Amino acid sequence: MEESDGSRRKLIRAQLSERSKQMGARGEVRRLPRLRNVLWDILAEGRRKNTVHVLVDADFTGVRERLKAHRLQTGESISVTSYIAKSFASAVAADRRMQAYRLGRSRIVVFDDVDIAFMVERESEGERLPLFYIVRGVQRKSMQDIHHELQLAKTQPLGIVGPVSALERQFILLPKLLRRPVWFFIRRNPYWFKAVAGTVGLSSYGMYTTGAALGLPITPMSLTLTVGAIEKQLALRDGLMYEREVIHLDISFDHDVIDGAPTMRFADRLKELLLAGVNELACPASPSVPSVAVRVDG
Repeated sequence: MEESDGSRRKLIRAQLSERSKQMGARGEVRRLPRLRNVLWDILAEGRRKNTVHVLVDADFTGVRERLKAHRLQTGESISVTSYIAKSFASAVAADRRMQAYRLGRSRIVVFDDVDIAFMVERESEGERLPLFYIVRGVQRKSMQDIHHELQLAKTQPLGIVGPVSALERQFILLPKLLRRPVWFFIRRNPYWFKAVAGTVGLSSYGMYTTGAALGLPITPMSLTLTVGAIEKQLALRDGLMYEREVIHLDISFDHDVIDGAPTMRFADRLKELLLAGVNELACPASPSVPSVAVRVDG
């Protein structure tokens, strides 16, 4: 018994010695960019939502070829993200309840304009970060307009205009103790939230890989579309096998204000718009007088 205890103590000392060697392991210590504060704030707000995720596949056959043909014919480039954003905004505009936000306990605000918050990758302090950039009134803009704004967001100087304005940068650099009470008031006022974050979110980080890749975001928005990879699949039509392109999508919605059945109808509408073609979506929609509707539930 004593020999067993002695052997165990020797083994523990040997393991402690081995672990202590790892304490001095070589590595590089880097300082996190201060702009990462905005990501921590977004994640903290997103965890407060009762978010439900719906994974769908949409037929994307021929879309990229049509976008390429459009560029060759007109000289205007339209990115896949801009194409999806226009389809997304059109689907939301057809049922504005999909971008509703709670106002107190018994009311919701249903905005007219679809303001999409994109995640744009920018470099800050030697590290590439995904930062918010809002395109306002997307349902009234052409895909060329959307594409142009997103390209500017990738090149405009940070801290002045673009994804991070001078005002936003000043706020982001504040200590968490000071940022937290500001978010307390923003999340309770849909009008303030729209001004700061838009009405819906769109992230296309899943397109940077291949295969069936898709992420489930932590999002503070009532509705967020996450775009995954585009892959080729075999399908059956009229008894014959054919190859088609499929894009993987995740529709994330706040179940406090949006229900499942409307979301599935929204998903079908989005799928149809994604196949509508460049010619039908390239031109801006007819202008309308913006308004804001406040609805009372119950």
